[in-house]
Amino acid sequence: MSIRKLAREIKDRVFNRVLVAAANALTLSYPSWLRVLKLSLLRLTGMRIASEVFIDYGFLCFFPGNITIAGNVSLGHYNRIWAFNPVHIGPNVQTALGLTIISGSHRVEDYAPLGGQDVILEGENWIGANVTILGKVTIGRGAIIGAGALVTGNIPPYSIAVGVPAKVIRKREPAETVMHPFGTYRPKYFEGNFPT
Repeated sequence: MSIRKLAREIKDRVFNRVLVAAANALTLSYPSWLRVLKLSLLRLTGMRIASEVFIDYGFLCFFPGNITIAGNVSLGHYNRIWAFNPVHIGPNVQTALGLTIISGSHRVEDYAPLGGQDVILEGENWIGANVTILGKVTIGRGAIIGAGALVTGNIPPYSIAVGVPAKVIRKREPAETVMHPFGTYRPKYFEGNFPT
């Protein structure tokens, strides 16, 4: 094994995990400087995180340099992101307890890793408890994923999906003002970019 590979392994398996563990110890909403310190520790791992983000206790990740989190995001307790490929979490996303994102997969013939397994949450999403999202999935803006769902394919914007595997059960129209932990926002739905 080359020195470079060994250094990366130590960074991914030791250094980044120590930073994430230290960040988890700082999981308090107030005073706000503790939240800022927590996000700063997570940024040291290579994660790209906007300033208005709350990540609750028990967060775990692998390959944090592949993770981007936009503003006004609130990740619930014990969320896990295995970012073998890029993971992008758009603005105003809220998740509940136990989310698992795995942005990777393997070929069935020889188990070689597959590329192009990005996971994208476009924004304004509400992800229920104990949801699993697998690689090569885009969850459209404003979509809701019901508790316990296994998301293996794309979910269209402003829809509700549930089940194993997750299936769309209906479309939805958001309220003109939506609450989230950082206040309220007006969904993109009302900007004329989406069919009503």
